[in-house]
Amino acid sequence: MSIEDGHDGLPRLSQVDPIYSYIVVIINSCPSEISFLSPVLRARTLQLHPIQLTSTDYAVKDSTYETSTGCFNVPARTTSVFVELRKI
Repeated sequence: MSIEDGHDGLPRLSQVDPIYSYIVVIINSCPSEISFLSPVLRARTLQLHPIQLTSTDYAVKDSTYETSTGCFNVPARTTSVFVELRKI
């Protein structure tokens, strides 16, 4: 699932969050790692949420996003949150 926060280029979509412009949440309930390809998100500057990056959960830290392909990789039984910082 994803949420896009408003900005000047999108009419009728108001800005709510001053830090993030886009959030993607991927829930992997499978017993093995999954890859999820989303060409629509290709070239977005998504990164794992800072709280998950500093987590003691080593599995979530293995979550990745490839900008050039729009491909997410999420370890088994892991929920990963990817964010795009708002351009100022």
